[in-house]
Amino acid sequence: MRNFWIGLLLIMACSRSPQQEINPTQHAQEIAEWHEKRVNSLLAEDGWLNLIGLFWLQEGSNSFGSGEDENLKIESLLVPASLGIFDLKGNQVFFTPTVQGISINGEELSGSTLIFDADNGESLKLAYRSLRWNIIKRADAFGVRLRDLEASAVTTFDHIPQYPVSLDWRLSGRFIPYDPPRELMITNVLGQTTPNPSPGYVVFEKDGKEYQLQALEEGDQLFLILADGTSGGETYGGGRYLYIPKPAGDEPLVIDFNKAYNPPCVFTPFATCPLPPRENILELNILAGEKTFGDH
Repeated sequence: MRNFWIGLLLIMACSRSPQQEINPTQHAQEIAEWHEKRVNSLLAEDGWLNLIGLFWLQEGSNSFGSGEDENLKIESLLVPASLGIFDLKGNQVFFTPTVQGISINGEELSGSTLIFDADNGESLKLAYRSLRWNIIKRADAFGVRLRDLEASAVTTFDHIPQYPVSLDWRLSGRFIPYDPPRELMITNVLGQTTPNPSPGYVVFEKDGKEYQLQALEEGDQLFLILADGTSGGETYGGGRYLYIPKPAGDEPLVIDFNKAYNPPCVFTPFATCPLPPRENILELNILAGEKTFGDH
């Protein structure tokens, strides 16, 4: 009899739902703390709110500044007519300043400097007054990502609309690994499609119906890019993102849609957001997480 009760307790422990593992007060506090970190990341120097430009380089010389004749024209009267010259040579980008005061890690530049090398991972951030810029690579394209730490989107930021926090959207699920891992084709807002490693997919139930979401590899987490019945209405038309911890052993997967958040493209036109794959467009209204922001 003693063994029977021990076995029953073990079964109950293994079948507990995420709702039973945390009470509403604890859950609300967890989401509040998560959301605070989320807002802080948006407002940070490397956050999305301070982006003011994205310029694509052509092979060879590319002039940079606010002047009418610049190849990469910054729309700001506070920026000099010429800041410098980018030189794209294959997988490398060099920068030569044309004004004083441009620096890398606090050291002023004085001549042509290698700032990006796709082959060895070299990527440096340049600074001039409140401006910051660096090179990004998307497929075969190289771009200059420009930030202004004093951008109006930062100084006027208020809040991100959210659905009410609810344990009804903190669900248990299962992670089904691929063996071997597969590649998931992801298209971004630029129309570029690239393969991304997928370790498996997530399965969950809501209101008696089963759903699946293909996952991307993200260290000790799974990264989900998804769209649902609210996309294009109360939430962003380009979908939302969600990170969930990988389960350890046979532990149930916890999928908390209260942490579903907006892609960077909601906050700036200068991001290159990946879009949900067709497999991750759900016939389900996920009334949890962030709603859309601004005019999107």
